[in-house]
Formats: sequence, structure tokens, C-alpha cells
Amino acid sequence: MIIMPKKGYYISAQQWNALSYADRIKWTLRTVCHEHPDWVLCGPSAAGAYGYSTTLQLQRYVHIAVTERSKAGRHGFVIAHFYKDPPPTKVVDGMQVTAEIQTMADCARMLDFENAMIVCCTGLRKGNLTKTQLQEFVGNKRKIGGIIRARYVAEHAEPACENGGEVAALAAMLELGFAQPQAQVTYVSPLDGRNIRADFSWERDDGSIVVGELDGRQKYVDPSMTVGGDTVDVILREKDRESELNMLKINVVRFQMEHVRSREPLRRRLDAARVPRDLCAYASPFAGFRSTAY
Repeated sequence: MIIMPKKGYYISAQQWNALSYADRIKWTLRTVCHEHPDWVLCGPSAAGAYGYSTTLQLQRYVHIAVTERSKAGRHGFVIAHFYKDPPPTKVVDGMQVTAEIQTMADCARMLDFENAMIVCCTGLRKGNLTKTQLQEFVGNKRKIGGIIRARYVAEHAEPACENGGEVAALAAMLELGFAQPQAQVTYVSPLDGRNIRADFSWERDDGSIVVGELDGRQKYVDPSMTVGGDTVDVILREKDRESELNMLKINVVRFQMEHVRSREPLRRRLDAARVPRDLCAYASPFAGFRSTAY
């Protein structure tokens, strides 16, 4: 059986099914770029080449950078974006792509808030770049569509988030109007002095601390995350961590990705845990915005 990921490009179903989502994205982009070696990938396509996003939905189109306005626009599965000045580029896996900071800035202005945050948080972490660098880059841009959204993303990006699930949860919290938490804060166990890292931490007005923990299925079944144990061992370790945080008078609220996706269950949990709110949160430039990049 043959699969056609993009019109005119084919791969056997056996090969395709053996690839991870990230590798499927890279295979498609490399194949297209092999036929068009002069193309420069930008936006979501550049993010896919770097591995900043493994969401197949974002790769509906191949995004390329052009410096001639007459070439801009959608052409089949290709969307050409006009750049007044040639963007900085580099070669990744044989593909010409926009530089890391340019890629993040472009995705921040093109994509919806959650996906923009995932690309930027992952890009900052993988590229060892700082939030300040991204803020300065987008802060110096003028008269570019979506640049206000890009600045908003740069302000809220959190490279300490360890995976896309944590970033999606962070984006959901912000969209629901909660205050921005600190990510991966380290606390000291009152029992043995070892470090305990929390996914998200907030300080309430009264000085008390509440911690948010994202429970993903992966950490209970992925051998690389179970540290040689089984699911029961992981659950017991989680209970020990939570108990030790409680000994420090830190409240813990747990939630799952299905709560993040549905939003309302997440809101109820965070409100019940008295997670502080941001009174300015609803001034988001993403309100009413719908991305046309995918």
C-alpha cells in the first residue's frame, strides 16, 4: 500500500507507519525540499524541521519565504510568505530554513496561542535561547502582521516547561485568566533533603503556595520515565512527592490533558485550589483570532 502525504509525493504505508510524528514531518519536508533546493522553509514548516512542533495538523501546508511580493500567496499545498528583507537562514538536515529566532517569531504571529507557545517554549529550550532574546527580536519589528500577538507570546513564553503538554496546559491557564505560574520550581523534601520539582507554582496573596501537576499517561507507561519500575511504582512515588509537599504546607492540584483540552474541568480545579487570577488576562490579542496557517 502506498501513502501520499503531499500531492505528488509517495511513501509505502509500512515505512510511513514506522515513523514517529516528528519523523513524518521531517520526511515530508525533506522530500519537498529535495525537489526544490532553493526553497527556504519558514513558519510552521521551519518549526517542524527544527522539531519545535510534532503536530501533523500544523503541516497541512509547506510554508516558504520569498522576497518577491508577486510570488507570495497560496499555491496548492505551498504558502509563500513575503519578506521585505531576506530572513536569516541556516541548513537543517539538508533543508534551508529560517533561523531559530525568526522561526519562533513567525510562528508566534501566525499561529493560535497554544501552538505559538509550544513552538516558542520548545524553541527557546532546545536552542538555549533566552526569553529576553525573543522579546527583543519581536520588539524591534514594526508594521508586520501579527507582531502584537508575537510580542504577547514572547512575554508569556516559558522555556522551563519540559514538554508540549506542559506548554499546552500553561496556555490554557493563561487563556482562562489565571496568573502566570513559575515552571519547574524546586522544593526541598522535609524528609531527606532531596529536590522535588513541581510543574507549576503560584504564590497566593496571603503568601501560601499552590502547586499544579499535569498527569500525563506517558509518565506512567514510558520505560524512560518509570525509572525501572512499573505503573504502581510511579503512582506511589507521585503520592510520596505530594505528601512531602503537603508537609511543607504546599497545596497540590492535579489535572490531566483531557481537563486541559476541555478547559472547564481545568478552570474548576484551579478555582477550587484558589489559584490566583490575572486581572489583565482578558486583554489578549489572540481574542477572536483564527489562524489560517494550517
